[in-house]
Amino acid sequence: MPAKLLLTMSLTIIILFGFLFAMLAAVGYFFGLSVYTMVALAVVLVFIQWAVGPAIIRMTTNMRPLGRGELPWLQEEVRDLCKKNKIPVPKIFVANSGAPNAFTFGRMQGSATLVVTNGLLRMLNKDEIKSVVAHEVGHIKHSDMVVMTIVSVVPMIAYYVYVSLFYARGNDRNRGGEAAIIGVGAFIVYFVSNLLVLALSRLREYYADRFSGENIRPALLESALMKITYGLSMSRDEARPATRAFMIADPEVARSELATLSSSYSDLQLSDKELKDAMKWEEKNVFSRIGELFRTHPLTYKRIKALKEMEGKD
Repeated sequence: MPAKLLLTMSLTIIILFGFLFAMLAAVGYFFGLSVYTMVALAVVLVFIQWAVGPAIIRMTTNMRPLGRGELPWLQEEVRDLCKKNKIPVPKIFVANSGAPNAFTFGRMQGSATLVVTNGLLRMLNKDEIKSVVAHEVGHIKHSDMVVMTIVSVVPMIAYYVYVSLFYARGNDRNRGGEAAIIGVGAFIVYFVSNLLVLALSRLREYYADRFSGENIRPALLESALMKITYGLSMSRDEARPATRAFMIADPEVARSELATLSSSYSDLQLSDKELKDAMKWEEKNVFSRIGELFRTHPLTYKRIKALKEMEGKD
């Protein structure tokens, strides 16, 4: 794992769980529970999220395992990438979705599952699909699916505490006031921790992009990202909340912000001028830049710029 990514991840986790334990200490004080009990509760909740997360994704996504002789070039590419980077080969599944996308999930590197959609296989050429697959293998290499599953527990717990205590009512007004104060604190923890989790997610996307660029070619992932982004804006398929954060591009963002451009790119074949126009539009859109703070993925134009820097282009 790159040193900068490891350092950023470590600091983010320390801050997030510092928030969590501070909040749980206040909750423990309110209910008269010991610090040890609250820490144990936090550990149990993190373990549950880590343990059941993959099962939830499988249950909420219409996917099937790739057959042994199906798409041999794709299976070979995944095996070669994993062998080259000394990581276990993931299971490969195909999701029955028309949206061009891919994502990875699992408890550990050794139990990872790589999912590609029917839309991705239909809309992209083989080389572009290989670049997307390399991006997903990069997530496995960096253990992103494990890290993001664990850190996402913090805002989830904070929101639950906020809802439970802020609206608490009782005969004792003093206790009701204490509950409301702790509830407000929990909401602050939820809001700040959610921003930190999203920022960490966006950073990990850049590193997965770099991994793809180093193992395939940056230009192929650039092309794939544009097709995926505009393909998503035209797709009518709805993404399930359980998988949106794992996808290579956020389908809700693509539909809401890029649909105004989609008619120009209905064939998914973009010229250099169209690409520059699309990137310029996204870069100048104030709402896009502000909204990025609340997204799991960076804006597409930023990712493409980073990939072009790898190629030494302007």
